[in-house]
Amino acid sequence: MQRGRGGEPLTSTASQADGTGDREYECKLGGTVAQLRAVRKVAQGLSSNRLTWVTDDLESVYYDTPDMRLGRRGATLRVRRKKGRFIQNVKSQNDGTGALFARGEWEQEVDSLTPRLDLLPEAAVEVMGLVLPGELQETFRTRFTRERAVVTRRGAMGPESRIEIAIDNGEVVAVNRNPAGIPVKGARAKLREKIQECELELLQGDPRDLFEVALELQQTAGLTIIQETKAARGYRLLTPPKVVPVRAGRTVLRPDQSVNAAIAEILRAGTRHMLANEGPAIDGTDPEGVHQFRVAVRRMRSMLSVFSKLLDPARVDWLKAELKWIADQFGPARDWDVFVAEILGPPKKAGVEPAAMIELAAAAEDRRLDAYTLVREALKSPRYAGLVLRLSAFTETQGWAPQPCPPDHPLAQPIMDWAASILNRAHKKALRAGDGLAKLDVPARHLLRIRLKKLRYNTDFLQALYDTPAKKKYLRALEHLQDDFGHLNDVAVAETLLADLAADHPGGRGGKAAAINKASAAIMGWHARGLHDSEPRLLTDWDTFTSAPPFWRKGK
Repeated sequence: MQRGRGGEPLTSTASQADGTGDREYECKLGGTVAQLRAVRKVAQGLSSNRLTWVTDDLESVYYDTPDMRLGRRGATLRVRRKKGRFIQNVKSQNDGTGALFARGEWEQEVDSLTPRLDLLPEAAVEVMGLVLPGELQETFRTRFTRERAVVTRRGAMGPESRIEIAIDNGEVVAVNRNPAGIPVKGARAKLREKIQECELELLQGDPRDLFEVALELQQTAGLTIIQETKAARGYRLLTPPKVVPVRAGRTVLRPDQSVNAAIAEILRAGTRHMLANEGPAIDGTDPEGVHQFRVAVRRMRSMLSVFSKLLDPARVDWLKAELKWIADQFGPARDWDVFVAEILGPPKKAGVEPAAMIELAAAAEDRRLDAYTLVREALKSPRYAGLVLRLSAFTETQGWAPQPCPPDHPLAQPIMDWAASILNRAHKKALRAGDGLAKLDVPARHLLRIRLKKLRYNTDFLQALYDTPAKKKYLRALEHLQDDFGHLNDVAVAETLLADLAADHPGGRGGKAAAINKASAAIMGWHARGLHDSEPRLLTDWDTFTSAPPFWRKGK
């Protein structure tokens, strides 16, 4: 079961006939011991056969070079002991989406917990890269009890599907070494973390069934999604990663890709971007975490809007609703982050009404912290876990399209056939919204800002299809204009937030309420002058944009 070069959906399991190994497709769910116990009962109701549970005690030793070259490549090498047998296993980097792990996998039986590189097929050696004799050392171990059973289901696309459910309870134990590579002794000699998870692996059949079982278990037993493999946890124990916000990578589409493949690529990129910023958003130290999470969600929502004429509402309305829900949970945190940094920050730094600003800053920080509580609750909720699972399934099985998708269906046509019309439509909407810009009121300018933002996302998605001299000039002009309107929106939102703060602190002429009102008036006055002074630049940037030739038109 592999994703083809053209981006077709996952359809069925298949071993590789060329000796390169099998593809492993699985989902991981986590929970308490009680929640994992409930999995057994729920699983029986999902299977057409009577489940037989088998219990194994498993120990695996993971190996890497002293400089962690395998880990940096996303590869893993382990030897697992199971009932007196030793199985050597190599896995490639995960290229699945969201809740789905999709990796190449190669296994051989060996005679001990010591790896035998000479037995590996060429494809596995290529995944690992250059490893010299004697370089490998034990990096960490896992020890856990596994309860497993195979669920059989009548496949969504016809053939029977077989899905192994494995409930693992145990721990990962890493070998702590000093900078010289020598194992540390004493209390810090071993680094440990519990393993409490449920793995679902598609052994045969349609991936839709894998996701259906995972979603039913997640919703019924209240499980959460695990995005880390056991190996990733071991590496994290040894080298705790920095919690750093991740910016969106460029989505590179090819002219020969179908619309289906383009949609899948955009959703994969959006899902990866969203999940990469979960940790930074929960941490809350850097406001960019929440911002980048919102950018990822907005890009996916924009994609659904871009291709709306080709998409059946019955297939996509659920995703629109769920993406809007999670965006709404993040909105207040972003609003207060911007308020504190961009609206309150400049006049406060300039020394405007210092005593009143201190009171206002404290009140704003309280609201900001409350907003981050909303973010954390949303990310830990069963609803969000369900969104990630369903989004992963939707992407990998191309749930927006009929299956199989007829060759003459618009979604099966080359993206290049649609790109110019998509960009033209967004460009014209922006021009119409900005007509007579100097005389537009605040609501009209807000509409223009939305149109420009959608145009920006469209160009982000589709610009790789064009290599024209006009592209750089057009994109730069659009970016400058977006910055101008972004600040206008920040000031408009600030007015609402200041009104909220005033409502939180009603009172007379003295005390905190008076200080907040005084600081609010000073802030709005400061930014009103700033907007007035920046109006000529805004109009100049608009003229520059409207005169920039659209790069997707022939001859540009």
